[in-house]
Amino acid sequence: MSETFSGSHGRLVVAIDTAEEIGNVKGFVVDPTAKRIDAVHVSGRGKNAEIIAWASIRSFGNDAVIAKTADAAVQVSGDHDTQAVKGNIEMQGSRVLTTTGLAHGTVEDVTFDAESGELLGASTTDGGYVEASRFRALGSYALIVDLE
Repeated sequence: MSETFSGSHGRLVVAIDTAEEIGNVKGFVVDPTAKRIDAVHVSGRGKNAEIIAWASIRSFGNDAVIAKTADAAVQVSGDHDTQAVKGNIEMQGSRVLTTTGLAHGTVEDVTFDAESGELLGASTTDGGYVEASRFRALGSYALIVDLE
């Protein structure tokens, strides 16, 4: 089953072991070279940003995201994760540039497989859709794709 980043924002995150509300989906930490979601950025439990590694997600349902344990949400520590939760490296809203330097709008939304966390592709403001197999890199300036 595929999901979108925009459709997932705000979704409740619950721990299966305690039925405790952990927070809500605020965003995603992605690895565009591996073409997958590394972690889910969760809001709602304090001042420090928290993420849940995709491996700690039991299911990504229509009504809620189920984490394997209540302590699955951990404080952000790595540089890539920190930049992602600050919005400095974010796929949605990022410029889209080809490997030859041509602009193709910005990313409107990202689709992913809700079971595996695999990225499927991205729709762009110029009306295009880029398959995830064409993603090359994501940084603070742009999503680089190979369209040639």
